[in-house]
Amino acid sequence: MLYFLILISILILYLLIYYYNNKTEYYLDFNDNNSVNTEDQENPDQECNGFFDANSFCQLEIETNQCDCKYQKDDLRYIFDSPETCCKRLCRKIPPEKCIKTTPYLEQSYYCPWGDKCKEYKGIIENSKISANYCGNDPLNNQLLLPFSSKDQCEKRLDVCDKYNIPDRSIHINKNECLKDVNCGFCSNNTGGGKCISGTASGPNDLQQYFYCVPGSTDKTFSYAYGDHVA
Repeated sequence: MLYFLILISILILYLLIYYYNNKTEYYLDFNDNNSVNTEDQENPDQECNGFFDANSFCQLEIETNQCDCKYQKDDLRYIFDSPETCCKRLCRKIPPEKCIKTTPYLEQSYYCPWGDKCKEYKGIIENSKISANYCGNDPLNNQLLLPFSSKDQCEKRLDVCDKYNIPDRSIHINKNECLKDVNCGFCSNNTGGGKCISGTASGPNDLQQYFYCVPGSTDKTFSYAYGDHVA
C-alpha cells in the first residue's frame, strides 16, 4: 500500500512539473468561450483591468460591418470602446455574422435602416450587453440610432432620400448623389458628418426633426444644401 501511494505521488508530481513547463497563458473569447493565446492581445505585457475584463464583449459595428471590443457602463445602456489590452484584437478576428454569440433563448433579431432598405441583425436580450443592439451613430449628432424590433416598423420610418445614405460609402458620394434628386437636400455638420433628407430649396420637409438644418441659419454648426436643379 505504501509503495502504491508513493507511486501515485510521483505521478502527480510529474504531471504538475509537465504542466508548469508547458503552461501557456490564455484568456477567454467573450462570445464563444474558446481559449485564445495572450499573444493575440494588443499589448501582452499589460493586463486588462478587472472591470473591463468582466464586462467587455464583442459587438458588431454596423457602419463598418466589423466586430469590435466594447463595454456597457452601468445601466446607461450605452456602449463604449474597451481598452486595447482587453478584447480588441480578438474581436477583429471574428466574422461579423458570429460577432455576438449567445444561447438561442437570449438571441433576438432587430432591424436597421441601410439606405432605402432594412437589414436584419442578430441581437441579444441579456441586460449586460443589451446596448450591443444598435444601428450605428447618427451622422449629424453622433447619437446612437436605436434598432427596430420588426422589419415593418423599420420600413415605416424610411425616408425616400435614405437611399443615398449608404453607411459604408463616402459622404462625398452620398452628398453628390443626393443633390441630383429634386426631392432631397443634404444636411451637414461642422465635423464632416452629413445626411440626405427629404426637402426642397426652402429647406427640409420635416422641420420638426431637422429644425436646426435650414438655409441661411445663423447656427454655424449645421448647414443645408439643395441641388442646382433647372426648373
